[in-house]
Amino acid sequence: MMKRVLGGILLALLLALALAAASAIPASAQPSWAVYMYLCGSDLETNDGTATMNLEDLFKVPLPENVTFFIQTGGASKWHLKGVPSNKIGRFVYDSKGFRELQTLPDASMGKRETLTEFLSFAGEHFPADKRMVVFWDHGGGSLDGFCHDEKFEESLSLNDLQYALENSFGKNPAEPPLEMVSFDTCLMATLETANTLQGYSKYMTGCQEIMPGYGSDYQSWAGAIARNPALEGRELGQIICDTFMKRCQEYECDEMVNMSLLDLGKLPALNAAYEKLGRAALQKAGESPRTFFTGFDRAGNTVERYGDIEEDSAYSFNMVDLGALAAEMDMPESDELQKALSDTVLYRVAGKYRRYGNGLSCYYSLDGDDNALATYCNLPKVSPTFSRLYSHMLTPDAAGNALYVFDLSKLENKEVVLEGDTAVLKLAPADANAISEVECLLTFNKGGKEVVLGTDDKLTKDWAQGIFRDDFQGEWPHLCGHVLPMYMDEAHPDYYLFSSTILLNGKRYYLTSAFDVEKQQFEILDARRILKNGQLDRTIRYLKKGDTVTPLFYDVEGQEVKGESFPLKEDPYLEDAFLPEDDYTYYFRLKAPRNEPVLTRGVEFHVEGAEQAKAA
Repeated sequence: MMKRVLGGILLALLLALALAAASAIPASAQPSWAVYMYLCGSDLETNDGTATMNLEDLFKVPLPENVTFFIQTGGASKWHLKGVPSNKIGRFVYDSKGFRELQTLPDASMGKRETLTEFLSFAGEHFPADKRMVVFWDHGGGSLDGFCHDEKFEESLSLNDLQYALENSFGKNPAEPPLEMVSFDTCLMATLETANTLQGYSKYMTGCQEIMPGYGSDYQSWAGAIARNPALEGRELGQIICDTFMKRCQEYECDEMVNMSLLDLGKLPALNAAYEKLGRAALQKAGESPRTFFTGFDRAGNTVERYGDIEEDSAYSFNMVDLGALAAEMDMPESDELQKALSDTVLYRVAGKYRRYGNGLSCYYSLDGDDNALATYCNLPKVSPTFSRLYSHMLTPDAAGNALYVFDLSKLENKEVVLEGDTAVLKLAPADANAISEVECLLTFNKGGKEVVLGTDDKLTKDWAQGIFRDDFQGEWPHLCGHVLPMYMDEAHPDYYLFSSTILLNGKRYYLTSAFDVEKQQFEILDARRILKNGQLDRTIRYLKKGDTVTPLFYDVEGQEVKGESFPLKEDPYLEDAFLPEDDYTYYFRLKAPRNEPVLTRGVEFHVEGAEQAKAA
């Protein structure tokens, strides 16, 4: 017994000595980290100083000798951080000795591939490390619009620019990628096309499918994790970036519409193979029955989570949808294989309650039917050959002028609507119904002799097989603190609907997002964001509050903007259904189909007196 006790004491002593020895290992014996931060400040820094805020958070982290941040600044008309020039490219180092200027360079566009290439080449040469990471900070526009929009030069980096810069800085090595991690502190860049651009250059990637709040990642938390444990792997770091981002969003009470993903880029070959297999099967079905396939495909694309788009009937869309949900809605045997490969690629994901139907990775889908957008997609690095062909068949004619999918939706414009009691009913031939991807209601009212659109909704029952659609409209419409608001339905899910409204908030143009909870039968105002000159949404979030002045912005049926009456918010903002004010209104069925502009049926006119409505043909 005594021997066992002595043996136990000796073992404990040896373990203690080993732990002490491990803690005494100098930093130089641990893995080294170099983080290359490409900070294109843009209007985010000029107007709100958000890049400065992120840097100041970083500076709260004491770094060991084997962790270095190399930072390049530019792209903003005004930098708020002391020592950072607004009219030059700035280069700085933050390490165990603190923050200091390394050099300044003549001003250049942060949205040019040459600027990025020179930055990455310099970083790789002067700041080598066992583990290297690149952070991109600014606006993001998804696969088609790219990222890092330089405010002064009005240029952005495309995915082709990114591939060029990576290839000419580090070189591609799929077996042992030169970078441990690429993190996009931008909007909309968690896309299949972005991931494919990085494959072979980086092991992991983090990014958001959705619009990202202006304050971005929690630099203090994830940089602190590296500082405390430089042996951290990219997979572990990526999860920390996601978790601390979500926690930060929760603290700022803006977590409902956010998401972030961690991707294992080494798993992309299997995902791409599954995507191509699905694409080949889709092409075969499209060739056998074009109308049936493309109608179902478009219904799928308009059913799943869509990211970044603003303003109903806008001439431009980011064309980004959730890849996993799109594949699932296509309901083909090959969808299961893609879902499995996707779950292997998306290692980790965080999402708010109104982004819970996504799977962590977006892909291109032609939401707007724009040929130029399709051309941009087809020219991206490592784009899907089969889906390029599929979308080309869907949108563009061949050399003989023949398109694989052809349906003239205009023949249903002003289609007669019948009244059954107070219910408007649209009856279509089954063949026509089979060519339509979406039916929704559109309501208008009379303002100064103009027919003005109030918005769209899903207040109707749909019998696709019979081609019969009935309105469920009861004379109610969402009101903001008692005032009618333009409301466009963006997404309809089983348990919630998402809506958007364009308003002037204290005289400035904003995009207001709201949600309707089906179970609770109530609205929730989510956030308001400025609409920027380039059509993107500002990352800086604004919340409505008592004392604000709101001006609803409507559109007439010709697409011209019509200002509603301004009103002050005399109480805490709330949104609820209420009876429409007394006026003349018209109810339409709005029809959509691939390769067509939406059309309206013949309208049903009705008049509202107080809280009572009476429809009349």
